[in-house]
Amino acid sequence: MYKAPFIILLMVTLTAAQLDVIFMVTEDRSHWNEAIFYLEDDGRFGEVDYYDLWSYNAPPLGYFQMYDVVVVGGLGDIKQSVVFGDRLADYADGGGCVVVDAGQLYRVRGRWRDEGYPPYYSETDDMLEGEEDLIIDEPGHAILEGVSGLWGCYWRADVLLRPGADELAHFPDSGGVAVNARQNVVGLNYMCGAHGWTGDGYLILANAACWLAAHSDVREMSWGGIKAVFE
Repeated sequence: MYKAPFIILLMVTLTAAQLDVIFMVTEDRSHWNEAIFYLEDDGRFGEVDYYDLWSYNAPPLGYFQMYDVVVVGGLGDIKQSVVFGDRLADYADGGGCVVVDAGQLYRVRGRWRDEGYPPYYSETDDMLEGEEDLIIDEPGHAILEGVSGLWGCYWRADVLLRPGADELAHFPDSGGVAVNARQNVVGLNYMCGAHGWTGDGYLILANAACWLAAHSDVREMSWGGIKAVFE
């Protein structure tokens, strides 16, 4: 059977697919506008939404599942940290992808923290201060594609790499950019919202979201189903 037209249509559909992302954060939207606008202007994304975890209760799991990637961040307290952490873990278990910035690398509670979902962990729960430059260890990784650097980063979490995680970049005094062993969570040890750095922080964030989605369980299973059409 001749399948070339279907193959061409399939390739166009996959290429045109855009990711839906939500920023679930603990600060006013004005702190996150630059990051939101950056992703909106990046052709790889469709819906880019915002949810205030400081003011509102944790949303139900179905709300998480509306999005390909959830970005968690901000220095404020999460109103329902344990409930949110449990649901975030459920979301990841179902194939969801998560990017966590320095403000929440160790502050999300519940199953998320207890069962070790993020690539970093903390023994002190402290934030480090003082300007440091990111040292890129794996410049060839897709998360760091096109990245020139990240300089003068002021806020960082005092974290350690979890066993099995893959660290792509680090700061002289702490972790930097890492992927967990399951490849469904990326930790970015800098503030992705209102920030104290110069360089390609938003590009790293965008690349991380795209890389995670390409490696998620849901997308891999879907691709397996598509491949079966031709076998």
